[in-house]
Amino acid sequence: MEGNQENDIKLTEFDYMMISPQLQMLKAAIPYVPPAMQRMMAMFIKFSEMQHVQAMFGQGELSAMGVSSGQRPSGPLELIQAIKPYAGPREREMIENLETIQMMIQTMQPPSH
Repeated sequence: MEGNQENDIKLTEFDYMMISPQLQMLKAAIPYVPPAMQRMMAMFIKFSEMQHVQAMFGQGELSAMGVSSGQRPSGPLELIQAIKPYAGPREREMIENLETIQMMIQTMQPPSH
């Protein structure tokens, strides 16, 4: 299935950590199984993904989604910049406006000592 740029979804680091080649193959097979089985197969895949997430958090592999403590984003501008690549055109425009506002706020604040 091909999509245009507007419909393409960029994966996050979290998504890549959760991708299993076996589940990706099952996802690709969904359109080829009888319609009566598609729903059950899709639910099985999502349930398996949830189990994988739970196991990863349980093992401590996902604490802070790959961001070690001390390297966490420090403020709203960093958060805005982190989510911007995943936004669609409409959301991107809103995010860019928020970025501008946040930068203006930061420049108006007195320097901290």
